[in-house]
Amino acid sequence: MFLRGNIYYADYYFNGKRYRPSLHTTDPKAAKARERVFIAFLIENNIGAQEIPLWQDFKRWYWWYLSQNKSVGTQKIHRLAVRYLEEFRTPYYLRGVTPEFLLRFKDFLSKKFAHQHSAGRNRYIKAIKSIMHTAERFGKIGIKQSWELIPKDEENENRLEFHNESELRQIRDVLEGDLLTAFYLGWEEGLRRGEIVFLHKDDYNPCTHTISIRKKPEWHPKTKKSIRTILLRPASERAINASIARAPIHSPYIINLTGDRSKCTYLSAQYRQVTRKKLPHLHCYLHKLRHTFGSLLIQRGIHLKTICDLMGHSNILQTEKYVHLGYAQYVAAMESLPQI
Repeated sequence: MFLRGNIYYADYYFNGKRYRPSLHTTDPKAAKARERVFIAFLIENNIGAQEIPLWQDFKRWYWWYLSQNKSVGTQKIHRLAVRYLEEFRTPYYLRGVTPEFLLRFKDFLSKKFAHQHSAGRNRYIKAIKSIMHTAERFGKIGIKQSWELIPKDEENENRLEFHNESELRQIRDVLEGDLLTAFYLGWEEGLRRGEIVFLHKDDYNPCTHTISIRKKPEWHPKTKKSIRTILLRPASERAINASIARAPIHSPYIINLTGDRSKCTYLSAQYRQVTRKKLPHLHCYLHKLRHTFGSLLIQRGIHLKTICDLMGHSNILQTEKYVHLGYAQYVAAMESLPQI
């Protein structure tokens, strides 16, 4: 077992092949346990590079592997992708899924979801490619395929990945209660969905006007950089105080909605349902608020490293995916050129 960045990886030789899969955890104890499960699976199933499994047998194994290593949201996307793949054509052998097969499947998705955003189709294709990469990594397929030959569909360039100030005011006016608190924590403080959902009352310090993102028994921060203290803006602090005042006494959390807190849709689905009903002309989803936080800061000249620290990213390259310049910045850049 070895550490790469903040994530632990297994390192094991079996049947003349070296396996180094990600264990998807930063906790060394959890990594050890997952490595033991992985090694036991290799031995019990006598995995070898020449094995040619049936699609249905591989699928049963993959659902087990997915449940051990991936989040509930990822599991849902992969199951949907496999369902659509089998709707197109169910392969008999795993080796029947080739880049050519996937290109035909991509055409099938284009016709099936012709009136929807291409981002969804790209997500399903990416899921199938991930499944096949896993099959190759575990020696289920002897020959590696060129999955990079399947290009992504072009996504709508006019769909902005952040809200402007006018849109933020519209969203603020239609939200109430804990959804309004989540809205402020998303765009004013740059918190992730999990950080909002599992924010404890004890994490709020009214003396210093800050909240602390820290490790909890039921939830772990995404990276070590995610453990941070954030200064609250006045609107966010008022919303937090209001949520604490109406929260049940027995609940340690600031955000208290109906549903299962452990599910990834606990907050995001309710936020999207309300905003889609009242603001159908806006493309609203919870994670877009985090993009808005980073984008509005970069547009106001804040250094990218500062934004990286505020957002809790371990790598500044990740922050670059979250910050987007607006039209005004492009105009200012062009106007800065000298006249000759």
